[in-house]
Amino acid sequence: MYKEGFLNKYLKAVGVGSGLSQAATLITTVYLHRTLSHKSIELSPAATMFMRFGTWMLTSISPREWVAVHRKHHNFSDEEGDPHSPHIEGYWKIMLANVYYYRREANDDNTMEKYAADLPFDKLDHALLRRGTLGFSLTGVILAWIMGTKAGLVAWSTLAVVYLLLNAAINGAGHTFGEKSFENDATNLKLLALITFGEGLHNNHHARPAAPRFSAFKGEIDPAWPVIRAMEKLGLARVLTKVDEGWDNHRRLLPEPIKIRPGAGIEVAAMNSSKN
Repeated sequence: MYKEGFLNKYLKAVGVGSGLSQAATLITTVYLHRTLSHKSIELSPAATMFMRFGTWMLTSISPREWVAVHRKHHNFSDEEGDPHSPHIEGYWKIMLANVYYYRREANDDNTMEKYAADLPFDKLDHALLRRGTLGFSLTGVILAWIMGTKAGLVAWSTLAVVYLLLNAAINGAGHTFGEKSFENDATNLKLLALITFGEGLHNNHHARPAAPRFSAFKGEIDPAWPVIRAMEKLGLARVLTKVDEGWDNHRRLLPEPIKIRPGAGIEVAAMNSSKN
């Protein structure tokens, strides 16, 4: 019987964990972000249930907590009160300890009451889904059962590490360097957008938080958008807010975006401003 090589076995585990982190990131942007936080999308009951269990098993996040922290971030973006601003806490603190700042804010009852009053816990939350650690642990058990204990642990750890690093990069790098087309403190990082299903187009998002698509101009790609459109065709989702209209009403800075380079000033990055 063929015995799988040691290196191939664990490279496969890293690949599985990375793939699951992408699934978790897609669920985060479609469900937690665009559907719950900004209500730019509405999901069918079946899609909602799938996303809820996906969030529970792949992230251990409470949707109510995520939404409250994110809405407060928009309300105080890079000002006192922002739960995770690199301009206030420091870039490396957000990059390396983003989860600490998230948990600190999520544990604040006032934040929950003020920013997530429209998302009360239901019976399923009380019975199961509030126990995020249980869901994520169940994923680890399933991976260990399918792949073996050690390989499953590698895949499970990779899922956690990659997902946390991607979220930290959005909050840290996405407010520190990159390109800016609009007058806000967030930035666009096109490469980050490719591996975060559009979340790296953070400057665009802060200009129009309720826009269901994060790409606004030529050369920008929001990988979550075709997924959302496919869900629409299948009757699993419905876009509620305007897609293209409104970008030019949000204080466009220049015909070309400004490229932010910490410690090296700014430069203009040529880019055709034609819309997708």
